[in-house]
Amino acid sequence: MHREQRAAACLLGLVLTVSGLACTSSQKVPTADRGTLAEEACFNVRNVDSFSPLSNRFVYVRTTGDKHYLLTMDSMYPSLPYATGIAMSGNYAWVCSNTGAMITYVDAGRPVFCRILSVEAVAGKEAAQKLVDARTTPK
Repeated sequence: MHREQRAAACLLGLVLTVSGLACTSSQKVPTADRGTLAEEACFNVRNVDSFSPLSNRFVYVRTTGDKHYLLTMDSMYPSLPYATGIAMSGNYAWVCSNTGAMITYVDAGRPVFCRILSVEAVAGKEAAQKLVDARTTPK
């Protein structure tokens, strides 16, 4: 009986470990530069210092404390690379992947709303641009 209990405990530990790993909220995203990884992350909207559109689908964000993020939008927005006056809105103070947060800017006098699909922490603007280039270059 003791052997069966030990086997059951080991199996339960394995199941809990695997399910715990499956529920983890951060994931590493491999890039073209094998040494560079981006981690899924969140940031507080009040800490945003600047926005820089990097393409028609990606926006680089710098926050206080010299933290850097790459935002991926839900679609292609042809006027996004030329956007100025970018603002961020959402239901929460924290912006994370798939929380319904949006980037808003004005194009030809009309507001454009871009839903944020993912938020990834990056080392800086150059690292963000490398990720964008790797993800948008035709294969």
